[in-house]
Parts: sequence; structure tokens; C-alpha cells
Amino acid sequence: MDITMMQPAAGQQKSHSSQTLKQILAPILADLANVDDTLRSVVTLDIPLLRMGVEAIIAGGGKRLRPAILLLSGKFNQYNLERLAPLAAAIELLHTASLVHDDTIDEALIRRGLPTLNSMLDKGTTVLVGDYLFARSAVLSTMGGAQRATRIFAESLVTICEGEIEQNMSTHHVAHSIKQYYRRIYSKTGVLFAAAGEIGAVLSEAPEEEIQALRYYGQQVGMAFQIVDDILDMESTEAQLGKPTGGDLRQGTVTLPTMFYLETADEEEREAVRRVIEGEDRSDEIIEKTIEKIAASGALKRAYTEAQRLIGEAKASLLSLPNIPARQSLSDLADFVVQRDY
Repeated sequence: MDITMMQPAAGQQKSHSSQTLKQILAPILADLANVDDTLRSVVTLDIPLLRMGVEAIIAGGGKRLRPAILLLSGKFNQYNLERLAPLAAAIELLHTASLVHDDTIDEALIRRGLPTLNSMLDKGTTVLVGDYLFARSAVLSTMGGAQRATRIFAESLVTICEGEIEQNMSTHHVAHSIKQYYRRIYSKTGVLFAAAGEIGAVLSEAPEEEIQALRYYGQQVGMAFQIVDDILDMESTEAQLGKPTGGDLRQGTVTLPTMFYLETADEEEREAVRRVIEGEDRSDEIIEKTIEKIAASGALKRAYTEAQRLIGEAKASLLSLPNIPARQSLSDLADFVVQRDY
């Protein structure tokens, strides 16, 4: 797992816990390797092209934040890796499956700097591969020996699917409320972070108040993570993102920075955004100008402040937990979410 030093995005301030992700996850780093082994072991497709494609996605896939939260949440009580690792792998595999479907819906050709399955396979086959990963994750979710954990996982899957349907139906429409946005990012991202915290606590047989505290922690971190993603979509370079900048605007998706910008934009500026979102004009020049105006309006900074607020709430929820190294890791991990630059 290649975990490197992260720098704060423009306008952000480093905190005392700005450090490598490897340092933050020190209490469970070896166990995350076990989760990776579990992930690789479940890819049993007989067709070499599909197997290699899925293995590449898993190997190059992200920072493992969700399984890390699950394992760290299990540290406060009876930590049993044999119970936790399959569920941590299930959470990551569910996330991976949702990305495969996202790329298919968005017709994305690149993610994290690598070709997507959608760029290599026809749409029908790509959807089926996503379905396969969903199914494999569901099998893994039953291996923790706790019906409640499996139910949390299943309910999260339902929420993710509902969110995907809602987002797909609401693209290319400018008129969105902040409430709708938060519901969407909870379904897209927050719910899986929340499930990671809750499942880790459940499998370690934590008291109910700790279970709820860790679920809330995960939820707020996940929501902040998505807001930062939406900021970076406009703020970072294509090389940093591993995909084209301004992807949300190109796909007709209204995110928090755009919503904040529209609150103060004049009629001409609102009309320009409407044309972009509704697909009437999505040239690179227009996208760049729109992003420049959003940044100049202070909307990106305002969205970042909102992400920081959520992180503050997440960290506050940890204060009722025992003061062990895992608690510090979770606190530092929350800071990391708003300091990353991709």
C-alpha cells in the first residue's frame, strides 16, 4: 500500500497532526495488509481480462480509509482481526463496486490516473463486473459472525443504491437545495464511513454509546471527505486528481461550491452556470472560466470551512472514548481528510 505525505490544499492550514497517513495508521498498518490480502483472495473471475482489470482496481484503489476506520473502531474493546478483516474488506469492496458503477454512469475513462473498466469493456459487461463485486462484498459481510454487522452492511448498500439513483435522476438540474446536497453526499460517501465505524464497534462488542459515537464519527468524516472531494474537483490539477478537473460541472452535477457561488451570483452568472450544468455549453474554456469565478467568489473557502466544521464534530464525538492510540489515530485521520490535496 503506497501511502505518501499529503500537503494541504490552497488556503488550508496544517495542524499539529499533519503527518503521513502511514504514521497515522501505525496501530493497524500490519492489519490493513491482511485486509488487502483478503481483497485479492476474493477475485476469482475465470476470464483473465476481467480478473486483471478488477485486480488492478483493487491494487491501485485509494487510501483504504474506510477499512482503516473499521479496524481502529475495533481497538477500544475486544479486537479480533479474524472477525474484523472480512468486514473491512467487504466495506472496501463495496466502495470499489460503487466506483465501477459510477464510472459506467459517468462514462469516465480515467480514475486515479488509471484506465477505468469502462474504458476497456462494453457498458453491459462493466455493470456486471460491478454487480459481481457487490455480490462478493455481501458474502464477506457475513463472515464477522454478527447479524447486526451484516444488517448494517446491507442497509448501507441500499442507501448507496438509492443515492446513486437520486443523483442520476437529478443531474443537469441547477435547482438543488443544500439539504438535498447533504442527503446525496451521505448516501454517496457518508453512509459507508458511518458503517465502518459502527461495524468495527459492533464486532468488538462495544457498549451502545461507543457504537453510536463511532458511527457518528464516521458519518461526519465521510461527509467532510466528500465536500473536500468536491472542492478538489475544481482546485486541483488533473495530474493530482488522476482525472480531468471540473468533472462535476462536465457531468452536470451541482456540488456545494457551486451552490454557494450561486447564492451570491448575479443573473448573468447564474445563467452561465445553468448552461454548463444543463449541457448547453461545456467547452474546456467555459469550464475553466466557471471554476475561476467560483474560486474568486470565496465559495471554495466557504465549502472548506463547512468541511472543517464537520471534522470538528467528528473529533468531538471521540472524546467519550478511552484515550488509547487508536483514538489519536482517528482524530489525526479526521484532520488528514481536510488536509489532503487529492
